[in-house]
Amino acid sequence: MKTNSRHLQPFSTLGLSALALAAGLSACATTSPGDRMAKRLALFEEVAQAPVKSFHFWQMHRWEALGRSHVAVWTRLDTAYLIEVDQPCSGLDFTSAIALSSTQNRVHSRFDDVRFEDQRCRIAEIRPVDVAALKKAEHAARDSD
Repeated sequence: MKTNSRHLQPFSTLGLSALALAAGLSACATTSPGDRMAKRLALFEEVAQAPVKSFHFWQMHRWEALGRSHVAVWTRLDTAYLIEVDQPCSGLDFTSAIALSSTQNRVHSRFDDVRFEDQRCRIAEIRPVDVAALKKAEHAARDSD
């Protein structure tokens, strides 16, 4: 029986492509959202300063969940805080929106809350983030990947 090699070549290339794609997808699948958040939290903890009792708060520019007990909040482009909340606080790592309670435009640890869905999670600790150092660490992490 004679085999037409012209038809085998595309199949074998397709097979190798599929195998490479599957290997690539499995590599991506090994990094879970929890693992990514843990890496991001470690990055923030590296550049966070000593805890403060409160910070001035007019509006939230953006925020990022960093696991079950941490969130980063930017009040301006160049001003961010790493906030740790008391436990239990379930769902903080997967919520789509948060709010912060405040008193006279200040957010206080041990008094104010991170609010989302139907929960109020008491703020345990507030640490200012060195945003310039964070950006450098992010670039270094990207370059090493």
